[in-house]
Amino acid sequence: MTENLRLNSLRTEIEQMTIEIIHLAGKRSALAKEVIKEKLRTGSPLVNRGVERHLRNKVIEQCERNHQDSRFALRLLNELIIESVRIQQAHTTRIEPVNAYHMFVKAKALEKAGKEVIHLEVGEPDFGPPVEVAETLTKAVKEGHSGYTQSAGILELRTKIAEHVNEKHEINIHADQVAVTVGGRFALYLFLVTSLKPGEEVIVFDPSYPAYSDCISEVGGRPIHLSTRLEDNWSPDIGQLEDSINKTTRMIILNSPSNPTGKLLSKTTLENIVELATENDIQIVSDEVYSEFVFSPHSSILEFPQCNQVYINSFSKTFGMTGFRLGYAISDIDTIQKMTKRQTLSLTCAPEFIQYAGVKAFDCKKEVKQYTGTIEKRQEKVNKLLDKLPISFLKPDGGFYVFPMLNSEDETGLEFADKLLTKKGVAVVPGTGYGQEYTRFFRIAVCQPEDQLIKAVNRMEAILK
Repeated sequence: MTENLRLNSLRTEIEQMTIEIIHLAGKRSALAKEVIKEKLRTGSPLVNRGVERHLRNKVIEQCERNHQDSRFALRLLNELIIESVRIQQAHTTRIEPVNAYHMFVKAKALEKAGKEVIHLEVGEPDFGPPVEVAETLTKAVKEGHSGYTQSAGILELRTKIAEHVNEKHEINIHADQVAVTVGGRFALYLFLVTSLKPGEEVIVFDPSYPAYSDCISEVGGRPIHLSTRLEDNWSPDIGQLEDSINKTTRMIILNSPSNPTGKLLSKTTLENIVELATENDIQIVSDEVYSEFVFSPHSSILEFPQCNQVYINSFSKTFGMTGFRLGYAISDIDTIQKMTKRQTLSLTCAPEFIQYAGVKAFDCKKEVKQYTGTIEKRQEKVNKLLDKLPISFLKPDGGFYVFPMLNSEDETGLEFADKLLTKKGVAVVPGTGYGQEYTRFFRIAVCQPEDQLIKAVNRMEAILK
């Protein structure tokens, strides 16, 4: 009886503290509304990293005095900051960035109305899958390969993937370290939802693929964007990266070659990032879906086994299999098992017959060489044509894209993209889809035949005169 009284007393005390915490959180939210009024009045930025750093240090000092776990406290702080930013955004006339999907939908609507459109907005190769892949897909269905498989994927495909990366990077990956996923993007989501706790931070280098931030936020994490600049050849600032790391930093996402810039991370840059990640117990997520389309030497995260890493790739670009929705992740066995469990709960597995098509894809080396050669020639042609326009850009090291900046400050990338589509029937993506500060940029995908690319750049020239 005495024990029950003591337990009930403790529970009552916890209840009162919980209610007090909720009350204080409400008061904090009310203050956030007042803060945004002052920011709007003075023109201050929505997010101030200096203020956040000061607050983080105060929390750490408090934890040290009370002998508390600062990691939990800092995650809680990030949750409060995320809520403050959400409240402040709700009280501003914030316009969501226009991305590739928005431009694609708008372009399709114009096509439906009878307008001819050249699609340079979506990174979807026009060459399609190799003939043998399509034939294998049909054969697999006819032979009854249309049931459930292991959630991690059929052993034949996981073995093929392991053999491919082992040969390419001179490493020793085993099939148990591979998970076959429903597209590369879902591989990223599976890893984030498996490994990221609410309030933890993930560092992303801008300009960046928008799905990174969307997925991080969706699972309760906080994306921390570090800008790279055209003037610096899109190279990350390692000093800025080091300054941004704190006890809630859980991951760094890399994309090489980059979407949208085509920038390859140099081996030295990778070594510096790996060193920082290893020292601070940070996981590296490396999206290398464009790694077959490179025009310079390419270093993969797989070549740095000393760091905690997840490698992500896809069949969409390399083999022209975008609609097949087939991707994969490579990591340590424990991480792969956790990701597989999540896939079991959500999608069960990738379709069996599509996995057999994936097995066949790795035998199509001739077609891959042809595809990569085609993209390289298109990049060279487009680069030469763009050199004549009043724009600035870094010639890509790889990938499908060029990310130019308008030299004139009189027009934004969004205004240019809208005018180019509506007046000339050419769809490109405004730069702000890849980071708010890239207002004068736009992205071109070189996924159309050369004659269409020439026609599209000529139309750009007419707009820019």
